Amino acid sequence: MPVATGAVGINAPVALPWAADRAVAVTVSTNAAVTDTFILEMGLSPRMETVRVLDVGVGVADAVSDRWVDAVPVATLTAALDGVGAGADVDGVVTALDLPDGDGVALTRAVRERDPSLPVVVVADTGSEAAASDAIAAGVTDYVPRSADADLGARIAAAVRDAPERATRRPGALRAFPDAWFVVDAAGRVSDARAGHDAAAVLPDDPTAMCGRALADVFPASAAETLDAATTCVLQTGEVRTVEYRLPTSSGDEWVEARVATADGTRAAVAARPITERKRELDELRRKQAHLSQAQEVARIGSWYRHFPSEELWWSDIVYDIFGRSREETPTHETVLSSVHPDDRDHVEDRWNAALAGEPYDIEHRILVDGETRWVRERAELSFSDDGDPVDALGVVHDVTDRKEYERRLETTNERLDVLHRVARHDIRNRMNVVLGCASELRYVLDADPATSRMLDRIEEAARELLEISTQLRDADRVVASDADREPIDVASLARDLAAEFAGEDPTVEWYTAIPDSLPVRATPALAVAIMNVFENAVEHNEGDPRRVAVVVSERDDDRVEVRVVDDGPGLPAVERELLVGDREPTQVAHSSGLGLWITRWIVGNAGGSLDVHDGRNGGTVVTIDLPPETP
Repeated sequence: MPVATGAVGINAPVALPWAADRAVAVTVSTNAAVTDTFILEMGLSPRMETVRVLDVGVGVADAVSDRWVDAVPVATLTAALDGVGAGADVDGVVTALDLPDGDGVALTRAVRERDPSLPVVVVADTGSEAAASDAIAAGVTDYVPRSADADLGARIAAAVRDAPERATRRPGALRAFPDAWFVVDAAGRVSDARAGHDAAAVLPDDPTAMCGRALADVFPASAAETLDAATTCVLQTGEVRTVEYRLPTSSGDEWVEARVATADGTRAAVAARPITERKRELDELRRKQAHLSQAQEVARIGSWYRHFPSEELWWSDIVYDIFGRSREETPTHETVLSSVHPDDRDHVEDRWNAALAGEPYDIEHRILVDGETRWVRERAELSFSDDGDPVDALGVVHDVTDRKEYERRLETTNERLDVLHRVARHDIRNRMNVVLGCASELRYVLDADPATSRMLDRIEEAARELLEISTQLRDADRVVASDADREPIDVASLARDLAAEFAGEDPTVEWYTAIPDSLPVRATPALAVAIMNVFENAVEHNEGDPRRVAVVVSERDDDRVEVRVVDDGPGLPAVERELLVGDREPTQVAHSSGLGLWITRWIVGNAGGSLDVHDGRNGGTVVTIDLPPETP
């Protein structure tokens, strides 16, 4: 309801905000009752005398201020008619909709038959177009939702005092409608109109200018056609219709929703409200739904919903495609089970029954589609009533056939590689042991000259290197095949013990350490192999004189843990460094010459860490192992 600005008095102009760019001056009537009612409608406090009403089941005395209404309470329709029939000294009747022996609409009809001039006000707990229309048809003076105004008594008093004026001005029941309303007669003309706060958005003109004009003269052509069709239908059928139309404004088109109900059989009441924002939200929702459907189609993921009380099951289009079913088919739980591979059916049924008892439902199984076996993954979340009964379930179905086929091929390939790996390691060891044995025999039987001795040395060295590669291949196989879980490991203690062990084995290497007493990380037990490989690389490829290796274990500001190993050797070749840190893909002609750092990279990666190799500022190589901390 618009609020007046400035002083309000008899014949005083009042500015009403019909639109953002104009205002209409309205003159307040000199009639006291009309003036009070107008001021009340403007949201101000009127001055009026108390009215005496017959209160039929409303409880006016408990709900309103007694300065407005003097209530004579009765409980039933019969008692109210007795009071009216006896000529009770009341200004009007106030009734609830629901009465023990009838309803407020029936009471209104009966009062109208006995005393057509006696005002009747229906007070409803909630606003309803259908109830309001019935009340109008019965001749009600006003229809007031109990929550419509802060002061119900003032509203009732205004309706009773203003009854003669209201009978000719507007149907009072339309006060229950929000935002704006207008009345259209059987000839398609606007006979009355009123606007709320958002009037500029839902009415093409101020209400006074609309009255007496045809819809086609007030609204744009498309809106007028929509409203004319709706009002005609309502007057013919008595049904409530909801339509939408568009109004052009200075800021762009505004969408309006109109609820149309019959007022008295010869007129239609139209309640209008702006819905542009809601339309935008619906359009955005439709776009998101379209994107979701597209994403589901690309990923081959469908969704479904099941309502247990009604046994209703809904599938998205992708679910129909996955199960190879027609969209004309109504899916059921039996539909799903009939598609499950016979060998998986019992398992699926067992898991579903467990889900009905509250357990998670996440399962992979086979289905048959046109005789072809396919794999799906199903997940669902169920909700339950307070009694533990399932209420509904929301789930997804993912076609994982391609992934399963890839996993099968990968498993087959891994099995073949494993066999080849074990055979290769076995054959390398056996053949190299033969080579070493023959080289030793040749050294014994031959009176080898220096050149021959050098060749025998090279043969034995190459054989031992190949045996070492066989050992490294075995270690690499263990690391790759290992499925060990991460666990807390004290990397400080591990690095300190390994450095001491290396220093004891080769006293020609000088070790410098900066290691705290304890620093836990979360890694796999193979971390010891990774650090040992880095230490070995620092010692074996170190040509300094003396050879020096520094080990620093520290915790960074971001709580990550670093193990840094620095040597003063020749440094790692650029190609090998790029391969180890992942900057270059391995090829037949570009690969790391040793497996130690490769194994280290795999181990660190399994622990959630990373490996970095770069040249030192003064030469040599710096290897940094970055590890996640042990969280409490």
